[in-house]
Amino acid sequence: MRVPMPASKVHCNIAFGELAPSVPDEHIDRTLTVLVELLRDVPYIDFEPSLAWTGAHLIISFLSKILQQLSTAPPQQVVTQTLPSFHGLYRALVSVPFPWSVAQWRALTSLLSQLLSAELVEKLNDILVNAIEADMSDDEEGMYKQSLLTRYVAAGRPLTGYFIACCVAEMQWTTLAQALHTPGEENFVPKPPVDAEASTLAWTALLEQKLDVSGDLTAEDKEGLKNTGVEANKWVSEMLAQIKELEGMEGDAYVREVMAESLKLTALCSVALQDLDSSPLTGLKVMLSDNAPVYDALVQEAALACTALLAQNFEEVAVAMVSHLRRFVVLPLHIFECEFVADMNAPAPLTAAAKCLAICIQKASGEDLIMSSMYSLLNYISATARDHSSAMFEAASLSHIPGSTFPYLRGPEGSGYSTTMGLNNYSQDQKRLVAISIISVVTHLALEFNRPEVVKLTVSMLLQRLRSAEAAVEASIVYSLVDLALRAPSKTFEDIIKALSAINKSSNPEDPSFSNNTVLAAQTRLAQELSKRPEYFEPYLLELLTLFADKGVAIQTSVSSGKEHTSHDVVSELAALVLPIDALLSQPDILSKIPSTTDLTRYFRNFWYICVLFRFTESSPKINEWQRAALLRIAKQTPNLVAEGAADFVSGELEYDVVLRKDYVVTAVNEHRSILAQYLPARAYDMKAFSPPQVIFLLTMHDVETLRARAVLPSSLPLYFVNEDVNNSALKPCMDAIADKVIRGFLVELSRQIVEHSLAKTVSSELRSLLYESCHRIAKVRELAFKYLDKLIIAFPSLMCDQPFCFALLETLTVLRKACEEEFLSEYSPSYHFHSERCGFSLELTDSYATRNEILALVHKNAAHWFSLANARAPIELQVTLQQYLADHHAVVLPTDVELGASLALQFASAVSPSERKIAPIASPWSNWKPDRAKVFTSHFAAKEHYAGEGAGLRLYGQGGLQRLQKSVPAAASTEEIRAMKQQMSRAIQEIGDRTSNFTVQDMRRLLFRCTSVLIAVDGNDFDLLHYLVTLPFRAFNPISISAGIDAWTWLVSERADLEIMLLLEIANAWTGTINHKQGIFSSVLEYMDHEQASAKRLLTPHALLLRALTSRFQAVRYHHAGLILILLRLVLRSTRAHQLSVANMIPSTHPLAREVRFSMLLFGFEVLKSSRMDTYTELKMREELYAAAFSWFAARPQWSFGGDRVQIDADTKIMQEFSRVIHSDGIRGDHLTTSLSTSHPGFCMPGHASLAEYAAQHKNRNELLRLLVENEIARLIVWANPTNDLKREQDQPSTIEKSFTDGIWSQSVRTAWKINPAIAVYMAERFKVASVHSEVSRLVRAQPKEVIDIPEALQFMLGDQLQTGNRASLKYLLLWNMVPPVTAITYFQPRYKNHPLLIQYAHQVLQQHPVELTFFFVPQVVQALRNDALGYVERFIFETTKISQLFCHQIIWNMKANCFKGDAGEEEDSMKPMLDRITEMIVAALSGPARNFYDREFEFFNEVTSISGKLKPYIRRPKQEKKAKIDEWMAQIQVDAPFMATFKVRKEKIESIVDPDSVLGDEAQPLQRKEEYDVWQAAIFKVGDDCRQDVLALQIIAMFKNIFESVGVMLYLYPYRVTATGPGMGVIDVVPNATSRDEMGRAKINDLYAFFIGKYGNPDTIAFQEARLKFIQSMAAYSVACYILQIKDRHNGNIMIDGEGHIVHIRGVKFEPNSFKLNHEMVVVMGGRQSQGYQLFVNLTVKAFLAIRPHAEQLIDTVALMLGTGLPSFKGEGTIRRLRDRFQLQLTERAAAEYMMGVIKNAHENVRSTFYDGFQKMQNGIPYAA
Repeated sequence: MRVPMPASKVHCNIAFGELAPSVPDEHIDRTLTVLVELLRDVPYIDFEPSLAWTGAHLIISFLSKILQQLSTAPPQQVVTQTLPSFHGLYRALVSVPFPWSVAQWRALTSLLSQLLSAELVEKLNDILVNAIEADMSDDEEGMYKQSLLTRYVAAGRPLTGYFIACCVAEMQWTTLAQALHTPGEENFVPKPPVDAEASTLAWTALLEQKLDVSGDLTAEDKEGLKNTGVEANKWVSEMLAQIKELEGMEGDAYVREVMAESLKLTALCSVALQDLDSSPLTGLKVMLSDNAPVYDALVQEAALACTALLAQNFEEVAVAMVSHLRRFVVLPLHIFECEFVADMNAPAPLTAAAKCLAICIQKASGEDLIMSSMYSLLNYISATARDHSSAMFEAASLSHIPGSTFPYLRGPEGSGYSTTMGLNNYSQDQKRLVAISIISVVTHLALEFNRPEVVKLTVSMLLQRLRSAEAAVEASIVYSLVDLALRAPSKTFEDIIKALSAINKSSNPEDPSFSNNTVLAAQTRLAQELSKRPEYFEPYLLELLTLFADKGVAIQTSVSSGKEHTSHDVVSELAALVLPIDALLSQPDILSKIPSTTDLTRYFRNFWYICVLFRFTESSPKINEWQRAALLRIAKQTPNLVAEGAADFVSGELEYDVVLRKDYVVTAVNEHRSILAQYLPARAYDMKAFSPPQVIFLLTMHDVETLRARAVLPSSLPLYFVNEDVNNSALKPCMDAIADKVIRGFLVELSRQIVEHSLAKTVSSELRSLLYESCHRIAKVRELAFKYLDKLIIAFPSLMCDQPFCFALLETLTVLRKACEEEFLSEYSPSYHFHSERCGFSLELTDSYATRNEILALVHKNAAHWFSLANARAPIELQVTLQQYLADHHAVVLPTDVELGASLALQFASAVSPSERKIAPIASPWSNWKPDRAKVFTSHFAAKEHYAGEGAGLRLYGQGGLQRLQKSVPAAASTEEIRAMKQQMSRAIQEIGDRTSNFTVQDMRRLLFRCTSVLIAVDGNDFDLLHYLVTLPFRAFNPISISAGIDAWTWLVSERADLEIMLLLEIANAWTGTINHKQGIFSSVLEYMDHEQASAKRLLTPHALLLRALTSRFQAVRYHHAGLILILLRLVLRSTRAHQLSVANMIPSTHPLAREVRFSMLLFGFEVLKSSRMDTYTELKMREELYAAAFSWFAARPQWSFGGDRVQIDADTKIMQEFSRVIHSDGIRGDHLTTSLSTSHPGFCMPGHASLAEYAAQHKNRNELLRLLVENEIARLIVWANPTNDLKREQDQPSTIEKSFTDGIWSQSVRTAWKINPAIAVYMAERFKVASVHSEVSRLVRAQPKEVIDIPEALQFMLGDQLQTGNRASLKYLLLWNMVPPVTAITYFQPRYKNHPLLIQYAHQVLQQHPVELTFFFVPQVVQALRNDALGYVERFIFETTKISQLFCHQIIWNMKANCFKGDAGEEEDSMKPMLDRITEMIVAALSGPARNFYDREFEFFNEVTSISGKLKPYIRRPKQEKKAKIDEWMAQIQVDAPFMATFKVRKEKIESIVDPDSVLGDEAQPLQRKEEYDVWQAAIFKVGDDCRQDVLALQIIAMFKNIFESVGVMLYLYPYRVTATGPGMGVIDVVPNATSRDEMGRAKINDLYAFFIGKYGNPDTIAFQEARLKFIQSMAAYSVACYILQIKDRHNGNIMIDGEGHIVHIRGVKFEPNSFKLNHEMVVVMGGRQSQGYQLFVNLTVKAFLAIRPHAEQLIDTVALMLGTGLPSFKGEGTIRRLRDRFQLQLTERAAAEYMMGVIKNAHENVRSTFYDGFQKMQNGIPYAA
């Protein structure tokens, strides 16, 4: 470990060293000791970066001193100080990158060149020789010199004159390279030096791109470079001469190194000058040839590096050297030799040659050159074979490798022959060396080029040569294949690993052991390095596991065939395979990076089967210690060996596993059975009946889990029971016994570790895994997990003090409670995945709420028991851990958040431990209170938080440290602190208002609390800061900000009561601001959020939180603070008047989710009114406003509560019931007058009333009306919450008011409502199914139409079913009336309205005002309106709209063409045909330009394609192939711009908005939008001979149903696939994607829908099955209502489809005739049975769907009625519409309608006609069905 040392300490040490020579003699010993200690510490110190040289002048100065000392210093100093200093300088310069300039390089070189003089070199050599000879004495000085010189020799760097020359050359080219190619000083980051890093990086950078600095060089620079190059070239010549002289003799070790470094310097100078000298290039060619004067690794590597540098900068060099280098690398040189046993890496010269050749090829430019060079070199591999003819012209046989694709590749014609001729004179050893060299070179070339096609070519040729090569060449190929595999495309990678597996199965016969070991090493290395390509984890792991299994099967086959004598070596080879498998599984998180779709279970189970079969898992001589250790590591990574989703695991997957050869296992299993019996003697008798695979499975479970238990990993045991087939089999008792045995062994091992105080770190994670498994969906898994977890904690209670486990247990309770809450919060769309952010775990839970509650109860019970045990053993540690859990202040919680884990933690954090013996027992008959440590807990908790905050404050305030800590915190805030806080608050408010803030929720919470703390500490009042404290959360105005604000405000009031009035004034003003700015409940945006439940709640929650806080504060101050009450009264008055700001009475919001907040506000208002003594007039005015605000809720259409949130519905119901009680007891007090006027005086009374008594009488009527409306609202809520009248849910309340009403009272109530607000009266007709209400509303509307022109629904009351003569005078307001829906407007063109001009103008006006996207939906109805378009308004609308929208234009043309004829055959002409033809021609004639071209191409294409369907009619009964041939023939004749496909490729665009979830702005934050285009495939049917208009109508209604369901938040599924009628008896129909008809299932021998779901999604306990079942139920409920309303007939199995997610989809067949929908037995079974939760969900959803559509019945009926004129077969005149209306049961109340629908469901389930019809379809059309 290295210790940091600051610069000050270093300078101190340096000063001490400089002082040391001057110390007195008596201090020399102590000084020397200190100096030695300082020097000894140097290798372990990280010096401060500022100590590094920051300027070249310092380096040059230091070098000058060294030169001076070399010339003048005595030999002893030169040897012991100067030369080591120079060596240190050399290492620093070549190791540490530095931004040199060329000028600095010149200055450095001028000094370094002095060291290269022959005299100095000889002098140094003489000094060193003399030093060695003179220092043979035993004195201390001589021993030091000898030790110093010996160390240099031992390090391979002896101090000689040539050592200096070598250092100088390398220093020169390193600094020059950095000067010529430096990225800038900012990239030179100080860091620990690495030997030769600077030189390596500099040279590598030079080889990356061409260097061009000649224009930046001065004349001095060029002269210096030229001289240096000449000098370096001279040194090359001198060293070469010495090498020749010393040939065969021992010479200076640095001669070759000096030559190598000088070569680099020469080449670099040439490149810098851009001057290519032919002399050095010729020399390089000679050095890289077969007649080189010297073959030395350093020299040739340097020559190759220089050649690469020259080629990079001079293209002519690259061109000239390609062929030269290709010849060089095929020379059998000793420098290319490689010992694969000692070192598998290629020799450095060979690597440098490959790098150089790659640069030359790339710079010579030309794609062909790359491939031809690779061909040329690869052919040498074949040419070096002993049997060249077979190797060259026949591909090596790898046919036994499944799936391999190795093309036979050859170079240019004749290349093989010429290559062979060039190698004829080589010996076999030389050929082998050439082959190995070429393999290494081509591999490095492929890696350098890094192109898929080159890698693929190289791999292909190497694999061809693989099996015909001798062992050494094969080893080289195998080693190279690993490097190539890491760069290869996926298919090539698979070829490589399959080839390695093939060699592993069948070793090279020349040397089987060497071959097997080589490939095993390669497979292991690939596994170790595969982290570079994590996408290949999956295929390689599966390949290795498959190889292991295949070899195991081969051994079984060999033994069974009598070749047992050969099996021993093969078994050893099999055991060795665990090494690469272990290496691969040792990659971090490898299993998490493999796709979840991969069936790893089967592969690992087969692996362990083989291990158990050959007894690798026990202590046997078959495997060695490292293999046994590898098996243990593999066991740790092994996933669960039992597949959860397998339907017939025991009888199918287990019994017929292919890795267990029956003929072998039958004979070998007796031994395994006896071993298993020894392990489980109590179950020995049961084992006799087990089949061999079952015995092997049980023994595998035992051995694997024993290994895992030994590694302290027992949590996988319960997962063997995830499959219900296993749990119901005879194996279960034995598996239980194995699990008990393993856990007992684990407890013993754990006891040993605890005694030895060496508890494994995995214990904590295993405890957590068992905890999560105790929440598993499978009961048996939960049972075992609880059992083992309980055993562990009872045995070792102190494990509860493990913080991660303790936190996980508490979080699990919290998560489970949230899962159980879903039954009430999201009844119809349960979640299955639950995550804890705090502990980072996820749980997958069943959809059964009963099971969830059972799990929660069990976990809570056990957790309490375990905490009790821990509290008895280690109470202090447990309570500290629980305090840490409770002290989490980072999570922002709302007042409605409830956490079960925190509740239990609080209970035990303050519990008294049984070990506490000094607590006095106090028995009291009046209390069951038990002593606790609540005071101790709160004291400790508060103290920790207080002092932690105090310390944090000091750190924040300037890092003052402990020296600034006082005995107490200053009481008052400083002026600077207040000013800084104001600036920060003001800036935050401004940024949030501008929506530019990057504040997180935590940032805002922190700022608010800091502001509060400053306000508390302010001496006096600071109203600006108080204003900011309120304004900031209101400016953000979201649930989190308001919640944080309330917390801050309540803290402030508790500490500074004197600020309460000012604070409440600020809150009241901010509340008023929300009214003015239409925020929260006062927002008009809410009315358009039908499908945005979450957004609506976010808007409404802030006001709900504020009301909760205000109500609480009111209760606290109501008895003693009149000023606060006055503020609250004003706030209520402003809020109640808000509805007057909106013409449509939509403020406060009338969104269904606003009900609770609105009536909470009214309750608050009545409570304040009731508790306040005020003047009678003020009281009356206040009450008037409260009543007006309450009535404004009923001035909108009655609405169902949104979504399936039962908690919200219950809250709405309770708030309405409470409001009902309040208004029932409400009365006018009138007991306080502040005037002397009489109560009958006009100035005293409310406007419009003669006296207080008269006002009171009328108020009574208003009160009764309001109670009536509230009672109705409550009844509707109860029906929606409990549609099936379940006795376990809230029951209907008796209607006391409504039942007492007579017709006269009803009429009077309507008139009262009309006076208050006419909208209330209009909507009363919808709320109350009473004839007198309807007639009175009609009378009032016709009498005073001006009052209701803003209410679209009121128009129907004025017009009636047909236009009456007496109504004509009222029609003058029509053109001012608010818009009715488009379909309603279309009905006004019908004859019953007599073509009244005003009414028709109004209808035309409405159609024009609606968006074209909406009117487009009703195109069929618009066309039918032409039948009665006497005044031409419809025609005009059509013509004008076609100019706006091409989509509308084409759709209307198609529909008009389809309506020209009647019937499927299209032979009977419709009376509208002439008009439709004329309008079509007029529309088409108006088209021009691109619009006309698009029209022509589209309609021509569709006409031609659709005509094929008509031609196909005679071939309907012909074979499928014949029909397909005809279709292809006709399709080929169609001329279109693109090829026609039955399935169209549709490009769609998806825009994803990413918002920071922690942003304080919430949804208003600027989102990061990411646009993504994607393609989907949409199949279409082109149909002829079938009138598609009937399907169009049915799907129109279904689409309307879908919109209705979404608007009320009911999770139902409908798929209104698109159908377009394009002509008479023809059309285009979308195909339901990814769907299978019930008919097709039957033909596939799936005669049971339940079996289909199990086969597709897994067992019923799996999440996939439960999700699919939920979707089936949601779609089944929706289609049941659709089929009932539309009476969709022809419901045989060919017309019912199931899509890929489990939804049911009905296609074809609307009849509008009385019948129930199809609900047969198999559908109920899929839901879970008649008494199941799923079936009850289906009934609830079906009833709710029926209730949801009834308010929209008139629009649905109008949509159908408008199509009566088409003469479709499903229409039987006006009776069809009457029966359709009857099915909505509009005369019934909501409860009666719900009960009626339940009867329909019961009838459908018991209906035998559906079964009879399915049987009829089977006999007639061969469509299967399940009875």
